[in-house]
Amino acid sequence: MNYEISVLTILVAILWFGSASLDYSEFCYIWQLKEYRWDRIKDFFNTKQGRDFRFSYQLFWRSLAAFILFLWPINQTEIFEYILLVFFAVDWALAVRKKRNLKLRFPRKTKKAVAIIAFSLAIEGILIISSSDKMIILGLIIARFFILSGAVSFFNKLTVILKKIYIRRATKKMLNYPNLTVIGITGSFGKTTTKEYLAHILSGKCNVARTPLHVNTEIGVAQYILRTDFRGMEVFVVEMGAYRVGEIKQICDIVRPKIGVLLAINEQHLSLFGSIENTQKAKYELLQCLPPDGLAVVNNDNIYCRGLLDTIRCETKTFGLEEEFKPNFLIEDIYKDNKGEIGLSFRGKYQDENFRIKTSIVMSYSVFNVAPGVIIARHLGLSWLEINERTGSLSLASAGVKTFIHKKCVVIDDSYNSNPAGFKAALDFLSEFSSGKKRIVVTRGMLELGSRSDELHEIVGGEIAFSADQLVIISPDYAIPLSRGVGSKYQTEIILKYRPEALMDFLEPLKNQDCVILLENRLPISVYKNFIKDFSPLRNF
Repeated sequence: MNYEISVLTILVAILWFGSASLDYSEFCYIWQLKEYRWDRIKDFFNTKQGRDFRFSYQLFWRSLAAFILFLWPINQTEIFEYILLVFFAVDWALAVRKKRNLKLRFPRKTKKAVAIIAFSLAIEGILIISSSDKMIILGLIIARFFILSGAVSFFNKLTVILKKIYIRRATKKMLNYPNLTVIGITGSFGKTTTKEYLAHILSGKCNVARTPLHVNTEIGVAQYILRTDFRGMEVFVVEMGAYRVGEIKQICDIVRPKIGVLLAINEQHLSLFGSIENTQKAKYELLQCLPPDGLAVVNNDNIYCRGLLDTIRCETKTFGLEEEFKPNFLIEDIYKDNKGEIGLSFRGKYQDENFRIKTSIVMSYSVFNVAPGVIIARHLGLSWLEINERTGSLSLASAGVKTFIHKKCVVIDDSYNSNPAGFKAALDFLSEFSSGKKRIVVTRGMLELGSRSDELHEIVGGEIAFSADQLVIISPDYAIPLSRGVGSKYQTEIILKYRPEALMDFLEPLKNQDCVILLENRLPISVYKNFIKDFSPLRNF
């Protein structure tokens, strides 16, 4: 009998470890997705997806069952262990089902994620072993999300200490390069594209360093500085992002930019900033940190970008299409040559000069990402000929927008650019493809837009109706305003695929069809990997 109990205990322990590991991994995945920030987690729980998560099996139904058992005293250890065996076996069975349905989620394997999961497992294990009352296991099952959230808070405090060390070391290191021209780029969208285009244009004449894709926080910039040798570098292009007022200034204090670019200000992350005025204040920190002999490059078409120009103490150069606002760099015409060339050209006036810039890009809105690079290149002494040589070899891939092809199926992967203006630009790109191809938009909607979320999704829905034959909505959060915006005027078909396995079943046959698919905002990672594995990069873009 003792042998049987011993085997039962070991089996329960093994199943417990698997159950706890899977739970903590999924909870960590959600926290990691929200960059371990309490403000973003709070915003997540205010979405329909977050509310559904509250009533998921792990957070609600299993916790309810555990709570009922916790109140129902069980005196015999063997009976209790059999109950736990059933509990954890159900967890394993549901995990297998999730894996089959492409719903099993794990965080990216980083040191912080591994440490948080291991710490949470250790806490639960120690409490189980040290407690004389085995009923505590049921309480710990209920508390797992809170245990991991506590671990996140603990490691966030450690991260703050490490962050200060990294930032202090990076700031000190930057003092060793007084002749390095630092260019900061910020805005609600388009930062990565502009950074890559600018670096490409300037690298024709200068040695250029730039922050990697999607690295735009103070700690990310500091870590990049510490691992980079800037000897021989003449220009350092830094992407600067923020969710709060003060965060861009922290980056500026590290790198001390001499040139700053403000691309656009809109409702992106409005739920975190609280108001468009706070967003404007945060983005303007870059321009207000520039020295008197610096240069500010600003999108003059955007009302919030030009709204505080009088607070800048250095020279300002503006760009835009709207002549009424008198931009220094006036874009008068965007067109495609009739000579079999792939890219767009644009022409206009810059100060007293007429210019014509030829590019290899095909998205019209990307002209606003090229214009700052042209202004800065002229400021640093490049000729119009040198600039045109570089703009002629720009690519969407270098800017974070990827295009893939399999047979006749083309995929536009715009996963990291989901905001109203970026979405509109991607739809314009979709419209460039032949009407003979079926045009499909796959999206979960746009996140963190605050009180204007429904309104903006409805507007984007109207744009989708004009550009696409089908809209595939993969999350219920914004299905209603998107559908309302699409309406029935253009006969765009609305398809709801909330479950990953249903989405995969829908996407798989498209590989062999003559179509173009726009992926706007991220797909479930398992779906994305399974779908895209048969595709090859489309070089023409």
